[in-house]
Amino acid sequence: MKLDRFFENIPAASVGKNKETNGSGDIRGLPDGEWVSRGVYRTENFYKIGGVYGREEFGDPENMKIMSQLGAKSGVVFLDLETTGLSGGTGTYAFLCGLGATSGEYFKVTQYFLKSPAYEAQWLEAVDAGILEGTTLVTYNGIAFDVPMLHTRHIMSRLRPLWESFSHIDLLHLSRRFYRGYLESCSLGNVERRVLGMQRSGEDVPGSVIPSLYRQYLHTLDASGLSGVFYHNMLDIASLASLYCHIARALAGRSGDSREHLRAGDIWNDRGQRKLALYLWNMAASDPSSRIEATFRMAYFAKKNKDHVAAKNFFTNALGEMESNPRKEGSLSVRITALEELAKLEEHRFKSPDRALRHVRSALELVKKNRLYGGKYDAAMIAAMERRRTRLEKKIRETAKTGSDEN
Repeated sequence: MKLDRFFENIPAASVGKNKETNGSGDIRGLPDGEWVSRGVYRTENFYKIGGVYGREEFGDPENMKIMSQLGAKSGVVFLDLETTGLSGGTGTYAFLCGLGATSGEYFKVTQYFLKSPAYEAQWLEAVDAGILEGTTLVTYNGIAFDVPMLHTRHIMSRLRPLWESFSHIDLLHLSRRFYRGYLESCSLGNVERRVLGMQRSGEDVPGSVIPSLYRQYLHTLDASGLSGVFYHNMLDIASLASLYCHIARALAGRSGDSREHLRAGDIWNDRGQRKLALYLWNMAASDPSSRIEATFRMAYFAKKNKDHVAAKNFFTNALGEMESNPRKEGSLSVRITALEELAKLEEHRFKSPDRALRHVRSALELVKKNRLYGGKYDAAMIAAMERRRTRLEKKIRETAKTGSDEN
């Protein structure tokens, strides 16, 4: 679905019509908006919450209460910058800042445009005023780029932003937790297409050309060539908000993707939310495509919490699943791992060297027969298994000898 349809279906409004105030009327080609201070131009667009955005509804970020467990507080503001370069040095500065926040039944995107570097202090003050006290900043790679850049520019202008102490959620970090290994890239553009199902129109411009477009504007004072930059920034904010809601739904178990259930369980497990983690892993285990991974997670979880019976059952189930699908990618390594874990449990927890030995012999046979690994790692794995087998065979002989002597 193209974003143009999204804009057609959701009514938008702007704050003004290029009002020529503060002596800045010499700039041509700006989108509808107004000069809010000398050298600072602002546009506002309002989009109806509940419209279709890609494959799902454009939700209200303020309703995603589960995000409070990740640090979100009442009041969420999405921030994205367009800059004169990606180097992040003192010579690089931002000239367009998009802020997105809920405004009644609408989601409002406010953009602050910098006429020229001479007015940067006023521009920074305008951006700061748009971030309400106590809100949570939401960015995409903002921890590494947007926020440090704004901090540097504030220092150079002898300003100190209040929002430095606000809570901050970086969706790049969460996207990597959910999609690394599933997507070839976790760039916002790729996540937008692959996860949200969005396709931008030809009006958009690549991020790589944005600095040159702004430099051209500085020479001509004609901003018509920046229309695609305003569009690009506005859609980045809309995608941030949509992705924020999508991730919130996934964390709450309301995703239709079992892989998201799996990764959401990982996130909650890392945060000590065990019941939520198990709930989501169980959901993932109901789908054949993620059953093995989910079963292994529950097995290791049970093992860590000394529920050895449950751990044994989970590893046994995983082994059975793989043996019924021997051609499935990764099945050999999974089977070997399950056999090794079962051997450890049988030997150390259930005191059954006979069953442990059977598992070790099966694992050794798989490794040697299929040459699953290579080089030193292969040799080290086989050596470790051989030592376990030798130890178990010795235990079994000693047990048999002791029993014979007693008789």
